[in-house]
Amino acid sequence: MKRKYFFVILFLILAIFLVGCGGVTTPSVNLTGNWTMTNSSDSGVTTSKCNIVDSSGSLTLYNFYIIDQEYISWNTGYGTFNNSAISANISGSYINIYGSTVSTIVYFEGTIASSGISGSGTWVQTFSVSGEIYSYSGTTIFIKG
Repeated sequence: MKRKYFFVILFLILAIFLVGCGGVTTPSVNLTGNWTMTNSSDSGVTTSKCNIVDSSGSLTLYNFYIIDQEYISWNTGYGTFNNSAISANISGSYINIYGSTVSTIVYFEGTIASSGISGSGTWVQTFSVSGEIYSYSGTTIFIKG
């Protein structure tokens, strides 16, 4: 009988110890910081930059711009980051040489490495003006810093 109690108590102590350990935890990656995206397509390479604020996987993109396309007024962008997958979009507009408003949306998706400082994926940019829609796409490389 004493032996049964001994094993029951030993089992309970072991169970409490294992529960207290919480198992194996994976450190989270926080994407907050300045990012550069190098975007390639059949028509060439562009570079875009922004500041990302990561709130537990809910991303907000600020100060987005594409180098040599500073005439576009960009809005705040939004996205998600879950495990290693990232997706984000941002919209903007400008007035073309004919006085028409051109609306544009850039959508990024890809994978961020476990280091949290680089990754790769794809991008799609659509332009809408006077009822016409144009779309361009390619690959991108994400670099933090």
